[in-house]
Amino acid sequence: MAVENVLDILKAFDNLQLGTVRQKCQINGVNSIDEIAKIYELTRQKQIELGQWGYENYTMQGSNASGLIRSDANQEIQKNCIIWSINHYLGLNRHPQVIASATEATQIYGTGSGTSAMSGGHNLLHKQLEQRLAKVMKKEAAILFSTGFTANFGAITALGKCGKTLFLLDEECHASIFDGVKLNSCNYMIFRHNRISELRQLLHTYSSDFDNILVLVESVYSMSGEEALLQEIVKLKKEYKFYLFVDEAHAFGLYEVGGLCSQLGITEDVDFIVTTLSKSTASIGGVVACSREFKTLFQAEATAYIFQAAMTPGDAAAALQALEIIESEPLLRESLWEKTHYFRKGLKTSGFDTGKGTSPIISIYIRNVDLLYRFSKILFEHNIFVTPITYPAVSPSEVRFRFIVNNGHTYDQIDHTLSLLTKIGKQLGVI
Repeated sequence: MAVENVLDILKAFDNLQLGTVRQKCQINGVNSIDEIAKIYELTRQKQIELGQWGYENYTMQGSNASGLIRSDANQEIQKNCIIWSINHYLGLNRHPQVIASATEATQIYGTGSGTSAMSGGHNLLHKQLEQRLAKVMKKEAAILFSTGFTANFGAITALGKCGKTLFLLDEECHASIFDGVKLNSCNYMIFRHNRISELRQLLHTYSSDFDNILVLVESVYSMSGEEALLQEIVKLKKEYKFYLFVDEAHAFGLYEVGGLCSQLGITEDVDFIVTTLSKSTASIGGVVACSREFKTLFQAEATAYIFQAAMTPGDAAAALQALEIIESEPLLRESLWEKTHYFRKGLKTSGFDTGKGTSPIISIYIRNVDLLYRFSKILFEHNIFVTPITYPAVSPSEVRFRFIVNNGHTYDQIDHTLSLLTKIGKQLGVI
């Protein structure tokens, strides 16, 4: 039986990446939903046994720079850890003014929105937030979605319906962008990460074959922490006609308030600027900043906007208050960058491979999944909680840790983490 062949294969692996399960099922002709689910569950059980399963870890006190970690998969797991997986870069999810604003809004407007934006799910706070975001992101208009994921997905859904359209994606774009083009059956092509020469060649080859071409990138890539070469891409607009779509999820509020596009002075050259509100603004939701005409297009064509319940009033209030703090307290950003540079310098001094990134997302490349899992397990035993990044999030040869610095981290915590990383890295032959 085909499923037995796959089970035999699973037994041969000490460290199996979940992303390879589907491949092995396809190779061995396992297509039944029941059998595939069984194989995933057996893989989960094996990873629990080996101390590798992290999908059911959770924090007892919520998102913070440190706290008690537990797991539904293994009740024996309970450790007070320094936590390096939280995207609340500026630590505003714990800011008393943000909490007070969300609480007050909930008392006034209730807990939920009850329906989609087009059906009356928005209130005054949502409208104020859209206006504030448009101003901060230096665009004519802004449209709120319920999450950052659906902001990307919804915008692509609408844009993909417009004539014969080609999407050109950097290979490191977020899953929400890839899902947007794939699940909407869009025409798309991928260029290697930050290879502007490849992008230029694609534009040269296909510019006359499509009604519309869109180039989609992240200003700061979520898995590597590297910045996009935005100024070079903008220069291509002088040679070729295309629309530029930039996801600022990991830059918004951290460079200038409006993100990297704003800092570089290129917002007029970027047609669609997208961000989530779940990171620097410590809330939930997503936004596309664009022209008034494109906002109307999204209101009419983006199913994720039309049919999804609007973000809650409390979340809108939290984002508004967070924006106020980010704009009025630039020292928050300065502090984050100082800690980022300090951590990066320490890792470089120890000999770790951190790639080309410069942002608070710090990748430590291990490049061997067995070694990555061993390293991760030892770190957790020493009260360091960090996410190992494996296939399919990255290629098998690019597996890594992703440390995310936020303002809640102290220098003592950074020093302690650096010391442990260096000690364990030497023991395992990583450095």
